[in-house]
Amino acid sequence: MRLAAFISGGKDSILAMHKAAEDNEISCLISVVSENIDSFMFHTVNIHLTDAIAVAMGKPLYKVFVSGEEEKEVEELKKQLSILKVDGIVIGGIRSKYQRKRFKKIADDLSIELITPLWHVDERKILEEVKEKFEAVIVKVSAYGMDESFLGKKINDEVIGKLVELNEKYGINLAGEGGEFETLVVDAPLYRRKIVIKDYDIIREPLSATMIVKSFYLAPK
Repeated sequence: MRLAAFISGGKDSILAMHKAAEDNEISCLISVVSENIDSFMFHTVNIHLTDAIAVAMGKPLYKVFVSGEEEKEVEELKKQLSILKVDGIVIGGIRSKYQRKRFKKIADDLSIELITPLWHVDERKILEEVKEKFEAVIVKVSAYGMDESFLGKKINDEVIGKLVELNEKYGINLAGEGGEFETLVVDAPLYRRKIVIKDYDIIREPLSATMIVKSFYLAPK
């Protein structure tokens, strides 16, 4: 099938795309730009880097702009997706019924398939696969026990161990699907070039800290 993959730059969307690409053609990428930075549907941190990911992959990127209003954005998204000539869409949802239900409605209305390779996959297994296949760094933290020191750290054995401890102590979602943390994949098998971060700002708020990439370049692999 010819698929359009929703990407945010985070580990889940990039992993879902890689899994879908094993048996299908990823014909284009979709990046959703929401006016609501706290959107329940869409990852917004460093969304500007999806342009770089598209270049690194050599794939066309289709940007969709939505208001971020809960139900209105579903219709906005469906309307803009209707022009794509694809057989299905790929998303990185793991357990969010809220997200999956809305994407399923869009797919059904457009008579295309919804592909969810990570649906109900064990979160620890996802982290281990991300560690093995990707270079993914943490770019936002918003959970008990996760402070600014996590920003910029790669998903590796040490970080996974700390996340397991926080899961046992505070009950955070190991994959961060509850917003506990967000990531940026700077290198992956489908990238022809990797993203090298040169400069960034850290935005500190009472309950969170975010690493916003200011400058970067694409390097040969």
